[in-house]
Amino acid sequence: MATPQPLSSIEVNHNFSISKSPEKPSDETYGYTEHKELSTPASESLTYDYVDVEPDIHWRTYVALVTMFLLNYVAVISLQAPPAVLTFIGTSLNATDSQAWIVNAPNLVCGAIGPVLSSASDVFQARKHILLVGCALGVIGCAIVPGSDTIYRMIAGQTIKGFGYATTPLLYAIPSEILPKRWRPTSISGPLAIGALVKNDVVRGWRKFWWIEMAMWAACLVGIIFGYKPPKRRTAYDELSWLQKLSKLDLLGSLLLTAAVAFLLAGLGLGGSRYGWTNARAIAPICVGGTLGVVFGLYEWKGTSTGILHHDLFLPGKSNGRTFALCTGLFGVEAILIITFTIFYPIVTQALYESDPFKIVARSMPYWVATMLTGPIWAYIATRYRTIRWPMFCGFAIWTGGVIGFATLQPGQGFNALAFAAVSGIGFGSPLVMIVTGVQLSVPHGLIATATSVATSSRAICNAVFTSIYLAVFTARLETAIPKEIPPAVIAAGLPVSSIPGFIQALTSNDRTSLKTIPGVSPAIIGTGVAVHKQVYADSIRTVFIITSAIAAVATICVWLISDMRKEMTYQTDAPVEELRAKGVKDAGIEKGN
Repeated sequence: MATPQPLSSIEVNHNFSISKSPEKPSDETYGYTEHKELSTPASESLTYDYVDVEPDIHWRTYVALVTMFLLNYVAVISLQAPPAVLTFIGTSLNATDSQAWIVNAPNLVCGAIGPVLSSASDVFQARKHILLVGCALGVIGCAIVPGSDTIYRMIAGQTIKGFGYATTPLLYAIPSEILPKRWRPTSISGPLAIGALVKNDVVRGWRKFWWIEMAMWAACLVGIIFGYKPPKRRTAYDELSWLQKLSKLDLLGSLLLTAAVAFLLAGLGLGGSRYGWTNARAIAPICVGGTLGVVFGLYEWKGTSTGILHHDLFLPGKSNGRTFALCTGLFGVEAILIITFTIFYPIVTQALYESDPFKIVARSMPYWVATMLTGPIWAYIATRYRTIRWPMFCGFAIWTGGVIGFATLQPGQGFNALAFAAVSGIGFGSPLVMIVTGVQLSVPHGLIATATSVATSSRAICNAVFTSIYLAVFTARLETAIPKEIPPAVIAAGLPVSSIPGFIQALTSNDRTSLKTIPGVSPAIIGTGVAVHKQVYADSIRTVFIITSAIAAVATICVWLISDMRKEMTYQTDAPVEELRAKGVKDAGIEKGN
């Protein structure tokens, strides 16, 4: 094979030209505080630098990509499935007041240790090993959950599984390295399955889902062992000892972040309906968590320049630091929007429109089907026109419209709920693809894993924190409205005052058998109580959708402040797992790969 000519532009077939990527500026030019990869011969460090010519991609790259997609799928369903039947799980374990931790536990682990794992993957060149350990812990965590007879065992299993979910930054980073930059937007069931299982057995059916998930984690483990074989690369850390490499990790920052988020979540969980927001048991953890959060920020700002918030992630310029910071924030907003749907849409569906667990989950399918159909379209548009800004803006605008629609829902408007779910899903397909693309294109290649981990940590932490906040707001509103709205309505319908406590207890627990045995009750009174109860639920959950729509509107405006990343979306490939050659080009000494 002829060696490619070392020219900035090689003429091929008359007017057709191939542009190689310009030599990258030195570390001093960018102000890097650390340089992770050294320049090496092609035989030691694979790269593909022809920015305008599509390379041939072969089986090795596709095997690695499919493995990452499978692992990403498992991580997604492990988070999306439990919220779909969260109320059923909490009731089964007699712990509805603590059920938020079923969702929060893996998010807390991901948000806290994800950045450290990503840094370790660079420092130790251990991406494969970290993924293997994460998958193994995912298997172990899923094996613990099904036998849970208390909420504490389930939370423990979810926490262990969270270490597998904490590898999510690598699941985004690896496809971005092994595919051309221009293809990054395209590189990015569970709820139905768990809904069907709960339908068959309301008390224990959900447990079977974790066995299914365990099998998928195990399949990923096998796939990584045989399918993902990253090449060894020379880095500035190669000559360091194991302890010296360990010292490069921001363990103190991770500890501060973990403690801050844990205390905040504990305080938010204890406040509201359990102890009240003025009780010291709620105030103290929130204050401690807030203080530790400030300490973490100061430490990352003044105490270190190469920690979780690596200073080179915030280089000056619209296409650098500004775009990265905004995309990281938008990833957090995306988490807020998604929990509004995954947690509260099933609640409003169960309260207003449907009681069958499978049908409750099935009513969320317009959202996911719309996302599945439009996600590739959004990705194609971004790739075809080499821009992420206006597709992301349109996506957030449509998504915001869907959330505003949710805020208008009333009892008896079941079709409206389905329509707004579909609209939201169309919008969700764009940020789902564009945000990670913006994060990775706005930072130096040596910091892709670090940048992705910061963004996904923002997502995980916002997910956990706002889950607790929203559940506290919703529960407090509901517990205030029920005793205020239901008694006057049923008394006016003829229910004796002495029967009010028992009537409300049976109504709120959906115990229709006990409801019929309440002294003085009649079908008309039950109908009145059910109607008012549905309206109370609709009004209480409306608060969550209103808050979310305001946050989404601000995020939509912020999208216009990021770069469109057109100059960065080329065919350059940073870390291919095979030697790439330009597709279909022979005249200039670049021949097509086999």
